[in-house]
Amino acid sequence: MTNPPVCRPLTRRSFCTLSAVALASFALPARALADEAATAAADAPIVIVHTNDVHCAVDENLGYAKLANYVETARAAYGTDRVTLVDAGDAVQGKAIGTLTDGEYLVDIMNECGYDLAIPGNHEFDYGMTQLNTLVARSKAKYLSCNFTDLRTGNLMFDAYALREYGTGADKRTVAFLGICTPESLTKSSPAHFQEGGEFRYGFCEDDSGAKLYEAVQDAAARARRDGADYVVALAHLGQKGVTPRWTSASVVANTSGIDVMIDGHSHEEYVQTLANKDGEPVLVTQTGTQLVSIGQVVIDPAANAITASTPNCTGTLVKTWDGVDAGTAAYIAGLQANLAQITGRVIGTSDVRLVAFEDDGYTWAVRTHETNLGDFVADAYLALAWHSGVTADIAFANGGGIRANIEPGDVTYGDLINVQPYNNQLAYVDTLGQNILDALEAGTANLPEPSGGLQHVSGLTYTVRTDIPSSVQMPGGSFGGVAGEYRVRDVRVNGEPLDVNRRYKLVSHTFLLVDGGDGLNMFMNDEAVLLDLDNKALIEYIQYDLKGTIGEEYANPAGQSRIVIKNGPDPEPTPSPTPEPDPNPEPGPALEPTAKPDADLGGKPLANTGDPLNAAAVGVTAVIAAAGAVAAGAQCREADA
Repeated sequence: MTNPPVCRPLTRRSFCTLSAVALASFALPARALADEAATAAADAPIVIVHTNDVHCAVDENLGYAKLANYVETARAAYGTDRVTLVDAGDAVQGKAIGTLTDGEYLVDIMNECGYDLAIPGNHEFDYGMTQLNTLVARSKAKYLSCNFTDLRTGNLMFDAYALREYGTGADKRTVAFLGICTPESLTKSSPAHFQEGGEFRYGFCEDDSGAKLYEAVQDAAARARRDGADYVVALAHLGQKGVTPRWTSASVVANTSGIDVMIDGHSHEEYVQTLANKDGEPVLVTQTGTQLVSIGQVVIDPAANAITASTPNCTGTLVKTWDGVDAGTAAYIAGLQANLAQITGRVIGTSDVRLVAFEDDGYTWAVRTHETNLGDFVADAYLALAWHSGVTADIAFANGGGIRANIEPGDVTYGDLINVQPYNNQLAYVDTLGQNILDALEAGTANLPEPSGGLQHVSGLTYTVRTDIPSSVQMPGGSFGGVAGEYRVRDVRVNGEPLDVNRRYKLVSHTFLLVDGGDGLNMFMNDEAVLLDLDNKALIEYIQYDLKGTIGEEYANPAGQSRIVIKNGPDPEPTPSPTPEPDPNPEPGPALEPTAKPDADLGGKPLANTGDPLNAAAVGVTAVIAAAGAVAAGAQCREADA
């Protein structure tokens, strides 16, 4: 990045500058930073190195071995007690090394790197509450959250904040690190993990206005100040893009006061921002993307009365490159990977093509914004597993949020397929109404063109999304509550035939959707789910048995097979052909026998109005469903003619 360091003044009167000591330290190359340690005064800068959403990318991009070297270099420059390493969630899930160890190897690696503090992201809950407690106990880092609550007692599950002291005597400065979990955890991990006996036992201060979350954050910040905090640094797994608006980091900042810095996560974005809190005071908000594509660094400089986000040599606001590698950490990671290699290295088949989960930048989710060949492949594998199990299924859904890694050309290993589907979700099928299918597609596309983990990749079905139509999906409490207006999902077809909202279809997906109501899509929870096998096993068997060992040219197009069409408006009206001049003396033609019954006699069930309207006034699906007789018959004729 080429942006200058972003500064946040500690008072409205002071101008944001780094002290001479800090500037000198940033200007030196890594090998010379240690030589400057002796020049640091007692009131030297406090450095916070931060990560978020690593998702098991232990040796990709920068990787943990470079992170460890970066932190050691900073500690050598400023002193071990002046540098704190923190994580803002979603570290333990995302690849085979997490899945096969229930996250334990990731905690071990974080211990090796020397993390001091952390918070749970939504995916720290993916292995269940018992395993979360095991991971927290295994961690040398202290876990924090001001809003993760036991609903039976009203007590917090972790301390809301932790106080860290830097310096001594008159130069002592106290920083409160305050944890904030996203309320989206209830639907962005399996909802069942937060329940007992079908009732929610745990919560995150969620409500329809955001007020409960703001109150929890405000209370914790105020208590931290009363406990002597000179600065309050929030570790938040909230995010911005594609997140429930009332629960974004920007919304929490705008509705609270007392926080100086918010180290963010969850939305996989890279940013350094200065946002105003509810009193109009600036707050530094920063996030490092995902999978260690960058490292964040916040510098609190009491001597300059400033807080900054900057990198060595002042080349930007996030650390994008770093040459140093901690040999011990690299060897430790290699040893853990070797322990798993006998499982993950087993070759399942080959691929002639690249199957895409990410855009070309390597970390922006393609599968959350549009169809991809990998989404098609996964959904096809689900449908094939059902058929192999003796279930004549019609449709398969695979949510974009559950597809986590590309498949590259060449050998495809067991580890590759676990990386694609790392959750070990149980597949199942339900016999459900077409209306539920339509509603799931509508809710899954409500955020488009913004990303959504609930976007359904499909097999046995095609559909169109009109993003020019504002979404009217209702999500009270984060779960589907209906569609208030016009549907943006159109032209839904099951094996080429228009979707019938009153017919029942066999739908294959995972229990995260069908049983737990994951992503807030609760419309299938009243249907009886019949269990099948695991999601990643479906991928293995699909390659071995259906594709005969090779993923071939049928999946060559990265954009998929046109199962999901996304457009920003209706198709243009066709230009009429010129009307020919009538023949003044036409020859009489032969008499024709009628070949179809009049429209009034067609009968049949009402169908969802899945095509674009033929006139300027769009007809809502609910209106079509409510219509009967001739209207229903007309809908059938239009679909047949399309």
